[in-house]
Amino acid sequence: GKSIAQTGRSKLQNQRAGLNNQILKAMRMRAGAENLLRATTNNKVREQVLLELSYVNSNLQVLKEELERLNISVEDFILEHYSEDGADYENELADLMDLRQTHQVMRGRPS
Repeated sequence: GKSIAQTGRSKLQNQRAGLNNQILKAMRMRAGAENLLRATTNNKVREQVLLELSYVNSNLQVLKEELERLNISVEDFILEHYSEDGADYENELADLMDLRQTHQVMRGRPS
């Protein structure tokens, strides 16, 4: 069967592909919203579109950070630190991700 490292790798690649799709979708939505803003003079519509835009933009920001986190070569970390039989590396990996996330949240807070 596939080694644990391979399984971990393809899982990451799937996550990455999924994120890329979400980012593309968000960018299409943003482009659509921007076109609508240019096209309409109706204030109610503009308000709605601006709201939508700010949502899409913050969503994009989150997706991009998520993608960045995945791109930091997790595979290398796995291959370096675990032999093929380290069946429980998944849990440790999850812990590592949580740790990174917590660290980023802490770092993001104004001191």
